[in-house]
Amino acid sequence: MNASTGIALALAALVAGAAAPVRAQGLASPGPLAAPHARLDDITRCLLCHEAGRQLSGRKCLDCHVSLARRIRAGLGYHAGATRGGTQLACASCHSEHNGRPYRLVRWPSNAPKEQFNHRDARWNLEGAHTRARCESCHRAELIADAAVRGDQSLSTQRTYLGLGSQCVACHLDEHRGRVSRTCEDCHTTTEWKPAPRFDHARTRFELTGRHRDVPCSGCHQERRADATGPGGTRDTSYVDFGAGRSASAGCAGCHTSPHRETSRVGRCERCHTVEGWFVLPDSMRHFDHAPLGFPLRGAHARARCESCHLSSAAAPLPRGVQLMRANFQRPFARQKIGFARCGQCHADVHQGELAPRRDCDACHDETAFAPTHFTQAMHDSSAFALTGAHAATPCSACHPALPGAAAHSGALRFRWADTRCAACHRDPHAGQFAPEPCETCHATAAWNRVTFDHDRTRYPLRGPHVRLACSRCHTRPADDPRGAVRFRGLPTSCEAAECHGDPHGGQFADRGRGGACITCHSEAMWRPAQFDHQRDSDYPLDGAHQNVPCAACHRPEGTPPVARFRPLPHRCEDCHGTGTDRRRRP
Repeated sequence: MNASTGIALALAALVAGAAAPVRAQGLASPGPLAAPHARLDDITRCLLCHEAGRQLSGRKCLDCHVSLARRIRAGLGYHAGATRGGTQLACASCHSEHNGRPYRLVRWPSNAPKEQFNHRDARWNLEGAHTRARCESCHRAELIADAAVRGDQSLSTQRTYLGLGSQCVACHLDEHRGRVSRTCEDCHTTTEWKPAPRFDHARTRFELTGRHRDVPCSGCHQERRADATGPGGTRDTSYVDFGAGRSASAGCAGCHTSPHRETSRVGRCERCHTVEGWFVLPDSMRHFDHAPLGFPLRGAHARARCESCHLSSAAAPLPRGVQLMRANFQRPFARQKIGFARCGQCHADVHQGELAPRRDCDACHDETAFAPTHFTQAMHDSSAFALTGAHAATPCSACHPALPGAAAHSGALRFRWADTRCAACHRDPHAGQFAPEPCETCHATAAWNRVTFDHDRTRYPLRGPHVRLACSRCHTRPADDPRGAVRFRGLPTSCEAAECHGDPHGGQFADRGRGGACITCHSEAMWRPAQFDHQRDSDYPLDGAHQNVPCAACHRPEGTPPVARFRPLPHRCEDCHGTGTDRRRRP
């Protein structure tokens, strides 16, 4: 048997399912093989895949699928774990045969779609953007890096999931064209290509310090044109050259052009300048002392660029509203007339006159930085509006917004207010019910819900159980306007108001000449016991044994819902007493 014949015969190794054992007589196939094994579909070739008298042999499967056997022995991929390193070759559990030509030989774990396959079982966990990629975008014949898999005639490279490389460059085009490390994980993650969170410029030959940290990558690393084809045919026409940065040994001149005319006499830039800024001179080169001029440089002034105050020539334009020295560094400073007395002589008033002329800039700011200010609450309390309660914890911007047309964060804020009453800033939740009373009558700045209202000062003092009621029981929003203001004015003050209490007597006392009001019998202290006196308040005084009769014996509930009947009731003895007498009979 030659090698090609042996490989062809060994293709039967994936035949799965319970194939009948070979017998001397009456041998029959349980069904046609799938298309990949079609040329083994001959009754004389059963033993190429089956052991005599036994079912499918996993060992014979690997005799044919040599690349898969090699990966199992090496402990690589899904099959190494699924077969316990080749000790449990239950191939038929996932690859069933004798089901016909169109049948696909791969059954994914738990019969789930391949998109739900747990890639961790393949010894290569999917993370980041890989979790969103389709299987076919990676498992392609052109991306198979394993030469043994590509040359394995027992499988189809168009359908196999074997042989992909685990390095980024095995699937992706090297964007750096080999100019930097080919281990992409040194700088990038699987989440996204840019930015490169693991890249640290300090690990290169040129650590970024000072102003260099603010320079975009493209400021030093140029984009170059070059065609390249990556794995799978990916093409790219340009790349950023990170491997050919400006030479660090050349110093500043490697990237920067000297503004000095006599560069040869000046020497290297590092003698006078630092990476913190062109005009941030090293301490060893700060020969000029600004203090004798009457304006020592402190705070932000010490960090300011020289040309921000010392313009290059008399013809240089000045910012609007700013008075600066028109001089270069060679003019005698003593001849310049410079005003240092007030900040406004050099700086524009960002507050647009809101605080002038009462305060100069140094009342709230200093030379360290314009923001934050050193304006304190104590200073605010000395103004026309002292901060108390919750106002002390309110951000400044909540009350001092930007002036109309002012740019964000420009400092042009509204500071002057003609009206400092509560209503000038806060919406009246009572919809004017208490106008013109000020909010402070009931509320304090500590908290809105801390009310000092005295109900006894109103037309309806609270007595009895009314004292314990929550305000919201009586003060509600209008029924026809659920979002309207809670009502405080115009509420009824009598018990009979339908909005407060219902009539438990069903209107029996509504048309009575006297005693119709609830307070005739009841009080605010409690509903029961009633203050009703049968001798005084009714037209049927109780005498004799009637005084001991329970009320419910004569006043029985009637109707739906049941209401105790108080009037009218019969007054004659025979109306209540006697055999068969209806005690509720009316006169």
